[in-house]
Amino acid sequence: MRILRNRSVAAELGIVLVTMIWGSSFVVVKNTTGTVPAATMIVLRFSIAAVFLCLFFFKKLKQINPFYIKWGFVIGLQNFAGYELQTVGVEYTTAGKNAFLTAVYCVIVPFLYWAVRKQQPRLFHLVSACMCLTGVGLLSIQNGFSMNPGDLLSLACGLFFAMQIVTISILTEKHDPILICITQAFATVIFALPFALWTEKIPTSLPTQSVFSLLYLGVIGTMLTTVLQTICQKYTPPAKASLIMSLESVFGTICGIVFLHESLTQRTFGGFLLIFIAMMLSEHGDRIFIKRKLKTVK
Repeated sequence: MRILRNRSVAAELGIVLVTMIWGSSFVVVKNTTGTVPAATMIVLRFSIAAVFLCLFFFKKLKQINPFYIKWGFVIGLQNFAGYELQTVGVEYTTAGKNAFLTAVYCVIVPFLYWAVRKQQPRLFHLVSACMCLTGVGLLSIQNGFSMNPGDLLSLACGLFFAMQIVTISILTEKHDPILICITQAFATVIFALPFALWTEKIPTSLPTQSVFSLLYLGVIGTMLTTVLQTICQKYTPPAKASLIMSLESVFGTICGIVFLHESLTQRTFGGFLLIFIAMMLSEHGDRIFIKRKLKTVK
């Protein structure tokens, strides 16, 4: 029992580490977009991740078949669209707002899953969606009820990540998640490369800081977090794991304030708080409603 408990605690700490890395990645991307264009950054980031995934899981490569290649391209397209919108979006908004608006996928996922699996969302899903929209309004709507282009791109990014989460959730029920990660990484590079060549000016040289940033994003922010998340979720209940993962947006905001000196006004804090509560309600409302029903019965 003690061994199982220690393993569970270690897994939970591992997921916390994943969310911290994800949060810090928003700041790293923000600092790197000045020297590396969005699509080029995605190419380099996922090329590094793909190479290291192949090195660490070399023995699994022989198990890749047409099924993994096909769905790897589907998820890779969703992944590329999400990261492209996120990377471009962060150029026109703050890292904190980019982190929180991207995390709106936590609210979108139940509705996409309903469309695919015909499982109707509960009342608390609708409530959380309304709360989230209110938070987005406080966070992003400016004078004249207009939104910053970066905010809109960040929201669109969240939609594509929601599609990716639903697709992966269904596929990993019966298939190897590591193989899906490998094919997804290569597919993301394939989609991003022509986009980078046709629309961006590829830098011929990079500052040392940008090189280290790309290595951090590729090895730590992409490859390591994927592996950690996959392993740690084996020993952590899904509800608890998703609760911990939602801390990504919190760490993104904290890193933006600490390292980029971004301001935190009362209006911004109110928007953050509403979106955070909406994410929590969307993920864990079922448990809250069950407890309330049990108390009513008693």
